[in-house]
Amino acid sequence: MAEKLLVVKPAQPGNVELSDLAAGLQTLPDEQREALVLVGAGGFSYQEVAAIANCPVGTIKSRVARARRALEAYMTDRPASGAHPISGERATEAILSELDRLAPVR
Repeated sequence: MAEKLLVVKPAQPGNVELSDLAAGLQTLPDEQREALVLVGAGGFSYQEVAAIANCPVGTIKSRVARARRALEAYMTDRPASGAHPISGERATEAILSELDRLAPVR
């Protein structure tokens, strides 16, 4: 009975998922990662990202779509594990750092 009272669900699944996401982002080609980070995490419009990347809007839309599919496949085909050396906090920092590197100040 006492062991039931002491059981607490771990608070780390979100950190593991974020760590997996950061690892998955690193598997993408540079152009796809750039487009996805700027649109997804940066909140830039497709037009703004096209101007940053100096390419047509349609190219950015294609890159984002391909990156999302590849990242989804990475996340669903890979079992979640806590074995990644990157913590959730470090994963967030890595994603935001990538965003800072890619995006000009607005």
